[in-house]
Amino acid sequence: MKFVRKITNSDVLANIIDIPEELRNKKVEVIILPYENMEDVDLKEQKNKRVRGALAKYKNKDLQEKESEAWANAAVEKYANS
Repeated sequence: MKFVRKITNSDVLANIIDIPEELRNKKVEVIILPYENMEDVDLKEQKNKRVRGALAKYKNKDLQEKESEAWANAAVEKYANS
């Protein structure tokens, strides 16, 4: 793994990152490493999961037949006496 290591005055970095008060006007060591987040790698390797059919065990054929009329029936029940 390649990296960069440099000693510099913290004032040079002040415009780039927030420098704590105790490090200002001092020489600091800067180490630059490549970013390798294992969580990102794991997500790329995982297969996309779908939720289609996840609730299939709860389906009720009798109620599926009534779905097309459900809204109309509910509206009739709610406003029948108005």
